[in-house]
Amino acid sequence: MTRFPTRAGLTRRGLLGGALGAAALLGTAGCGDDSGGGDGSKTLVFWHNFSQQARADFLRRTADAFEQANPGVTVKIEVVPFGQIPTKWPAAQAAGTLPDVTTLLPEHAVSMWQAKALHPMGDVLSALGGGSVFTPGLVDKFAVYDGEPILLPYYVHNRLLTYRTDLLAAAGVTLPESPTWDQTLAAATAMTKAPNTYGWMLKLATSDTGGSYLLSMLTRSTGGRIFDGTGKSMLTTAEVRRAADFIVQIARTASGPGQVNYTISDGFNLINSGKTAISEESAAVIATAVQQAPDVATKLATTFMPRDTAPGHLLGAISVALPKGKNPTLAREFVKFLYAKQNYVPFLHTIPLFMFPTLTAASGDEFFGNPTIKKYEPTVRQTLTGIKEGSAPGFEDGPNPYAGPAISGHAIEKALQSILVGGVSVTDALSRANKELQATFDTVRTRTGK
Repeated sequence: MTRFPTRAGLTRRGLLGGALGAAALLGTAGCGDDSGGGDGSKTLVFWHNFSQQARADFLRRTADAFEQANPGVTVKIEVVPFGQIPTKWPAAQAAGTLPDVTTLLPEHAVSMWQAKALHPMGDVLSALGGGSVFTPGLVDKFAVYDGEPILLPYYVHNRLLTYRTDLLAAAGVTLPESPTWDQTLAAATAMTKAPNTYGWMLKLATSDTGGSYLLSMLTRSTGGRIFDGTGKSMLTTAEVRRAADFIVQIARTASGPGQVNYTISDGFNLINSGKTAISEESAAVIATAVQQAPDVATKLATTFMPRDTAPGHLLGAISVALPKGKNPTLAREFVKFLYAKQNYVPFLHTIPLFMFPTLTAASGDEFFGNPTIKKYEPTVRQTLTGIKEGSAPGFEDGPNPYAGPAISGHAIEKALQSILVGGVSVTDALSRANKELQATFDTVRTRTGK
């Protein structure tokens, strides 16, 4: 298979300039489809994962502008939460109702590609100007699999340790910008005033991915991994055991009731109410506070995730992909439109600090000059460091076919709950989870031959 060049050999073609103006979008598209399929209609189905009104409204306006520039085209939008994607797309593929465009997590894109549910995006990437128009490393980290770009990173973020400065001060403790595990645990313990406030309320629901993400970050900070790109589960390694022991310490000394039920989406309410003083979050939690709880927003600050040998960065890249819907040619033009100058940075600014640019042309004064983004300069700097140095779980060496099944299977969340609620030892819980994860990986390997 021909390898698609992500940097060399591709020329920049004015990604955020006027070349992608809406009026010319479909001038050379229309009836051709080089991927097979297409029903001849002008209806485009777009799934996105954004329930926040500001983001949903902006994308609806963007779709309206696309329709206006291309008479006869209709864009139908469906909001599909991230957690529903792993089950919704297989059902849609079986029913022949896949959308034409979707936003999604990279691990879901790899699974879809293996199931032949996605079109490659090499031609779209070339039309945008090639891999060099994106933040260095992002295309290689997330997009290229089987020699083809199977997605395009739409926006990025990095998880940080967010804390309430007022609760920290009241407890008489401090946190450096890059705290150690011991420093973080000491601060979290000091801020715990049960039952009203807990230093670090964990979010370990078995229906969610909070436990997997936290274990991945802490294991990364030891120099380890929870699994690798070859389909080897690593939950019984010394690095994972050390990270799990630390989670259990937090759970038993600085967390409290509800930790086995809370999900990632509960983060804002927990820190806004003061139920937790610390939470592992992206800058999005501050963005939400600025809009919904401005008094609390002034009391929020961030550090890097706690370090053992290094900070445990966890990079998220919400991406755009092209499922095998009914109008692939129209879909390609719509994706280009999403990245066009008049649409891209304004979308990122719908909730400032919530989303960071993937495009180098969008990473200047227009984006960073936003007043909210300027106000939280340390958080922005820490986020950018994480974007440069971090990866998604399992993506340390690029897109990983085992990442989606590993995270969505919730073996790690079940293991942590068995320790905290069921009285199982850390060693036994990790051993059981390791066997479950390895069985999942073996099934993936049998199915795909990877």
